[in-house]
Amino acid sequence: MLARHRQIFATAVFVLDGALIAAAWIGAYQLRFYRFPAPLGVPRLSFYLWFGAVLTPVALLVLRSFRLYRSARTASLAHEMLALAQGMAIVTSLAGLVSFASRGELSRGMLLVFWLLATFVLCTSRILIRVVLRALRRGGRNLRHVLVVGTGELAESLVAKMQEHRDYGFEISGFVSPRAEEVGRVIAGLPVLGSVAELARRIEETGAEIVYVALPRSEYQAEREALVQLADSTAAVRLVPDLAWGYTLNAGVEDFDGMPVILVTETPELGWNAVVKRLFDLILSALALLLLWPLLLLVALWVKLDSPGPALYSQERVGMNGRRFKMLKFRTMKTNAEASGPGWTTPGDPRRTRIGAILRRLSLDELPQLWNVLIGHMSLVGPRPERPVYVERFREKIPRYMMRHHVKAGITGWAQVNGLRGDTPLDQRIQYDLYYVRHWSLGFDLRILVLTVVRVFRDASAH
Repeated sequence: MLARHRQIFATAVFVLDGALIAAAWIGAYQLRFYRFPAPLGVPRLSFYLWFGAVLTPVALLVLRSFRLYRSARTASLAHEMLALAQGMAIVTSLAGLVSFASRGELSRGMLLVFWLLATFVLCTSRILIRVVLRALRRGGRNLRHVLVVGTGELAESLVAKMQEHRDYGFEISGFVSPRAEEVGRVIAGLPVLGSVAELARRIEETGAEIVYVALPRSEYQAEREALVQLADSTAAVRLVPDLAWGYTLNAGVEDFDGMPVILVTETPELGWNAVVKRLFDLILSALALLLLWPLLLLVALWVKLDSPGPALYSQERVGMNGRRFKMLKFRTMKTNAEASGPGWTTPGDPRRTRIGAILRRLSLDELPQLWNVLIGHMSLVGPRPERPVYVERFREKIPRYMMRHHVKAGITGWAQVNGLRGDTPLDQRIQYDLYYVRHWSLGFDLRILVLTVVRVFRDASAH
């Protein structure tokens, strides 16, 4: 019954999308040629109708490749809308290529209007569908009865998420425990209805349509028994992996020639994220270098006149994926500052030059790193890179320290705008760095850059 309802719903959405795409194509024709000037005249409607009849099924196939017609209650609306926009961009590009190959018979302006209009109506329809489904579920309709196999923290966390997101429409009947002695207990307000050995019977009694198996890794035998019993059931099965033993980063699942592989740690800067962040860094660093070159030249002359030695100082640092690079800074210390070995800077550090304190206080010594950003060694925002000697020392003492190297090192970062610069508690800095890595977004980068201007230049911890 569940599978049939899901198929009916997916088919209805598929048909609706086809109708909306066709309507958007006709609407784009009307808007382009009857609402805006058409110096070359209005082209034949029949040609556009024929082209639209071919384009619509092609568009549905493209959208289907984005897995948009699989009923998934927990799917993110933002991801769905992004997939719709990307899918329609591909369809519009294909139409443009066909038009170019056939002597440009399609209006480029109309194609642009079509992409915007189709994306708008498709996204609007998805929002309206969710609003209707949410209202139905609040009224006790369109619910899915669920059993949860497991009684530990993983199972409780799963139930808490279901109860938090009532609009997903999950009606939880109760738990099934791997241990018979737990039957009758109440966990998170729900009863333990039976043991794994009785799972098939409990599914029939409760009418469960979905069974979530959420057992810890130590209960692998109970998990195997549950899956064997579920193979003889019509209930849909969902397996929740126990990743509590590992620190997850951008976790997910990928298909390896038909074999599901769990991604425990993965860099968040992949695919479009990497392209967007690199373009962001490239444009802003180039613009900053063009605007600030008089200041850079002035500071370089000031450093040269202040003390013997080069204006710029390059130092080996460890960046993304553990790769080493030469990081540039304006020199703020005497040329023999590290004759006795590397060390942290401290307030009133005697190794500093006369203007070193001023440059560090205003963070002007970091400006040459804009070049590191331009050539791709660094990013504007990210964890601050450390020297190899410190990396080797910290990775032995601090758990998950190397996780911060899953993204590019930055000129500024989440730790720095929260006052953790220089000789400050390292464990706190690492926590802020890991928070940034796990929650990266372009908006987060912009927020950090704004806070850098507001806070770092006035930060008393810079020395």
